Amino acid sequence: MLDRIANILQHECQLQGKNILVVGVSGGPDSVCLLHTLNHLGFRIIAVHVNHGLRPEADEESEQVKLFADNLGVDFFACRVDVMKYANDASVSVEEAARTLRYRSLFEQAKEYDARAVVVGHNADDQVETILMHLLRGSGLAGMKGMEYRTLPNPWSVDIPLVRPLLSTWRTEIQKYVEDHHINTIFDTSNLDVSFFRNRFRHKLLPALESYNPCIREVLLRMGQSLRDDYALLEKLTDKAWESTLIRQDKGYLTFRTDDFLNLPISIQRYLLRRAIAFHLPGLRDVGFDCIERGLMLLTGDKQNTQTDLIAGIRLIKEGSQFWLVTWQADLLGGDYPALTPDEILIMTESTHILNNGWQLEVEEESYEKLPNHQGVASMDPFQAWLDANELNLPLIARVRKPGDQIRPLGLHGHSMKISDLMINLKFPKQARATWPLVCSGREIVWVPGYRVSELVRVKTSTSRVIHLSLRRNRTT
Repeated sequence: MLDRIANILQHECQLQGKNILVVGVSGGPDSVCLLHTLNHLGFRIIAVHVNHGLRPEADEESEQVKLFADNLGVDFFACRVDVMKYANDASVSVEEAARTLRYRSLFEQAKEYDARAVVVGHNADDQVETILMHLLRGSGLAGMKGMEYRTLPNPWSVDIPLVRPLLSTWRTEIQKYVEDHHINTIFDTSNLDVSFFRNRFRHKLLPALESYNPCIREVLLRMGQSLRDDYALLEKLTDKAWESTLIRQDKGYLTFRTDDFLNLPISIQRYLLRRAIAFHLPGLRDVGFDCIERGLMLLTGDKQNTQTDLIAGIRLIKEGSQFWLVTWQADLLGGDYPALTPDEILIMTESTHILNNGWQLEVEEESYEKLPNHQGVASMDPFQAWLDANELNLPLIARVRKPGDQIRPLGLHGHSMKISDLMINLKFPKQARATWPLVCSGREIVWVPGYRVSELVRVKTSTSRVIHLSLRRNRTT
């Protein structure tokens, strides 16, 4: 196992024994095994423990990790982050908030110590779970290949790589290693909570699949390794396509030659669009197939001057021989945003409602079975929303904001947030806030188009009827 990890560190992670590394150490078997092996292999290490403060035993666990690092003679740094505050401010789930703050802290320390890399302990079982989750989401090669041994650039740095040297080491091997070396580890009881998405995969779905194929984990791991090699080839082809089609780039926009783009193989067109989205939003995960196909349909269509909203505030604009991918903030400088008058609009199902500035709101009823991937809980296109019809007071109402308006956004477990705070935190264009359309069910705001859906009306597996809302442009200028 040590020989395998040493080989991966050198050839896959591109690290040498004298490099300074920041190692994320939670205290669980994976991270302490990682710290122990890196120390044994002669790396200079700063062990960083991020205390999320989510469990009563968190402070005691931080002390246990410090003791382990001290016994190895490894430098140790601990930091505490306020996960609940970040989740509330950013309107994200607690799990996503913890992940973001954890990696942010690790890379901050890497910069502080001029480290060569940030190293984390994802193992082969984690890789299998990731691949399977992407498979069920309908991901392409970018997701099906799983995690990389070395990722650069990454959402947190353009010059410090994120490396995962244990990706081909199974959890059983890691457990045996810590037992053989008499290492005490921390057991996080939240890993047993099947209300978390990944835990359901680990404790329910994978054991069920093993009843069909006892070697399913090895099969999925090998598949990911094979697809990773295919993806590397496509990345090189995408590099060349980027150079040949890109006209210019700046903060907030990219400009490409349309004809040169359309002469590329369709697979490279898709990868180039994904890369353009990642240029603007490097931390965005799981860019869906529908998003990319919507962009390709616009570019291959007959209209010469047209545009569409792709995902997370990124717009694709086609004009003549060129097309642009621009961020929402960059393209709003001219005030071309969806807007309402002070009058309320009753939103009927199976209808289209014309808004100001050339936008329209389309409404239709669907069955749960017709939802994308049968999920419907959240859309990667922020200008579409699927709501549980049984939880709505129909007809809905579209209106502008009022003093004291609040929403209970997904990810805050039913807690409310002021619309004014939401707009500030999410950097709404100031000129758009007063007239931005809000969709209400009775007195409750259930959708802030482009930004948030309410927890109260989220689509669940028990949902039978769904209201699909789509905010789109109705002009081609």
